[in-house]
Amino acid sequence: MQPAPIPTLRCSRPGPDHVPTCLSNGVVGVTPGLNPLLLARTLVGGFVSSHPSYGIETLALSPYPLGLDIAAGGRHMRANAGAVAFLDQTLSMENGELVTRLAFLPESAERLSIAILQFASRSVPCLLCQEVRISCQREQEIQIVTSIDTDGTRGSVFTDDTDAFTRGWYAEDLVDRCMGFATDRSRLGLATVVVRDPALRKTGRGTYSVHVRAGETVAVKTIAALVSDAYSPDPHLEAIRMARWGEMLGFETLRHDNRDAWSELWKSRIVIIGASDDQKGLDAAFYYYHASIHPSSIGGIPPFGLAQDDKYFGHNFWDTDIWMFIPALLTAPRSARAIASYRVRGLHAARRKAQLYGFRGAQFPWEASLDGWEATPSCCPTGWAEQHVTPGVALGIWEYQRACGDSETLRDIAWPVLKDVANWIESRGRMTTRGFEVAHMMGPDEGITNLSNQTYFNLLSKLAMEAAIECARLMRLTPPSSWDRIRSSIVIPTDEATGAVLPFDRESTARIFNPALQVFEEGPAPLTGEGYSLGNLQFLFLHGAPVDEKVFRATWLQEEKLRLARFPTGGVPSAANIPGFTTGPFAVCAAHFGEREKAAELFTAAWKPFWIEPFGMTRESQSHTWGGFVTNNGSLLQSVLLGFTGLRIGDGVRPAYPAALPKGWEGITIQRIWSRGRPMRLTATHGKKAVLSLQPEG
Repeated sequence: MQPAPIPTLRCSRPGPDHVPTCLSNGVVGVTPGLNPLLLARTLVGGFVSSHPSYGIETLALSPYPLGLDIAAGGRHMRANAGAVAFLDQTLSMENGELVTRLAFLPESAERLSIAILQFASRSVPCLLCQEVRISCQREQEIQIVTSIDTDGTRGSVFTDDTDAFTRGWYAEDLVDRCMGFATDRSRLGLATVVVRDPALRKTGRGTYSVHVRAGETVAVKTIAALVSDAYSPDPHLEAIRMARWGEMLGFETLRHDNRDAWSELWKSRIVIIGASDDQKGLDAAFYYYHASIHPSSIGGIPPFGLAQDDKYFGHNFWDTDIWMFIPALLTAPRSARAIASYRVRGLHAARRKAQLYGFRGAQFPWEASLDGWEATPSCCPTGWAEQHVTPGVALGIWEYQRACGDSETLRDIAWPVLKDVANWIESRGRMTTRGFEVAHMMGPDEGITNLSNQTYFNLLSKLAMEAAIECARLMRLTPPSSWDRIRSSIVIPTDEATGAVLPFDRESTARIFNPALQVFEEGPAPLTGEGYSLGNLQFLFLHGAPVDEKVFRATWLQEEKLRLARFPTGGVPSAANIPGFTTGPFAVCAAHFGEREKAAELFTAAWKPFWIEPFGMTRESQSHTWGGFVTNNGSLLQSVLLGFTGLRIGDGVRPAYPAALPKGWEGITIQRIWSRGRPMRLTATHGKKAVLSLQPEG
């Protein structure tokens, strides 16, 4: 049976709460509205400013370089919004192209039909490309005015004198528009080139006139370069060079190469065998996930990618390593290396943070800035208490080494991180008569803090210590004997009656958030009822949770009783007020324990309520009206890639369990996943171990 086509989504009747799509490649991102020639939210990797309230680093809005005005019969489209009619907008997820059709009906001229094609180039990732095709039924003269729009931005233009930077002996070194834009933290260069066309007559800097005959179509093609000073010390000059490079390559070459790049990525499409609406959710997750990562990206992978600037500010959380890294390892290893390199660059900042706390090694921040420094708003307890991000970074780096790495990455990426995290874990806890214990911790449940032996942290630290020991041996080094003692003796609280893993020590005296008073209050840590923290073991199942099957089953059974009894109250996976990324692991565990119908319900609950029409943007919470939450996309993909298939990351990617699929799924096929640099074809059938077969490249 042939898989369904890769989705093309269309909007013809936008509602008042219309949520536009984001065109991104992981380096630049733009969110065009219903008229993409007007101002659109634009974000550039590395371009940041200070948050006006918190003072922290945040992604900064960039000027929009694809602004364009069309005039006919003396009337300008921008000044006559009422004369512009929206017809439809189509997003091709197959190649990342957005096409918008408009009609302009100036009173003194014939109706103009306008089609706007836009894409973020994957071959030259600092470029945005736009083609505006204009046609009319009566011969007339049309004026084109390009612009770089700064409305809504916080910052200042430090230069927009195009001639000052393009004059010289080589007269062809001209761009239509250029701008240097600065915030208090960084600088940005923008430059646009209108591709030469004999039909276009240049009338001034960035302005053109064109004579359109009846029934004829003219095209105005613009290539825009956006460069932050994270990539160049003179971003305004480099933007000019990059725009000219794009013009030299040619618009059609850039479009062809962009389509080729997406075609390569889609070879890793997850195809469900069997009737399931989940294919739609997986395809959208795949598209938006890959639109948010790139080998050239230097900023990790924030929860909203480059779709939002004010939602988590472009910082990197545990989302990066635990929820969004695995799909890159298996489907885009060059992009995975960029994410791993981001964490290695942050080691300097993590070491300094550990010193402040009096610890050894490296302590990664809960919210990491572009350069890896702590960027959590100082009012949030997560910034000092939610420290499980540190062993999570180590685990992500180790999974990168095992799935993609070689001796070079072992030496330059894996070992520096794992060594420092192992030393930090050793200094973070203490050895007692019970074993190695860690106090004063906030786990994934941010409503409870100051816990003793928080299980998620301790389990994750056990995995990190195992990784550090193995990494040292591969480096032909002798790991400290203390690492093995910690690994084997770290305290994992359990329920003696059931054998289930508990979320924290029974004796914990915690600080619990009171939503009515908006404060944390002292009290006994809840091990029953509403305050019980769910998912500590389930969240780690894909990563190889270090407990045996009997303990895992006991924990699953106990927590399912609690989850179902509490549903749909707060903090319960699949409830309306909780992010969808937490539900995917529960679907995987349900399938693993033979509850296929529950697995199907939970997996659908992980994406469908978060889908925003018309373009499948993903919201974080079901109550939100904005989209672009990549964490949900990453969790959905890894729940299939390493969950239902039964694959795990070891020495490469290998089948560890029989495939356990939701009800209605008969199998899974993936044309290409990567394991240790080798392309593999995956076939997974329910109840059988997945089959990986080497695929020839090319």
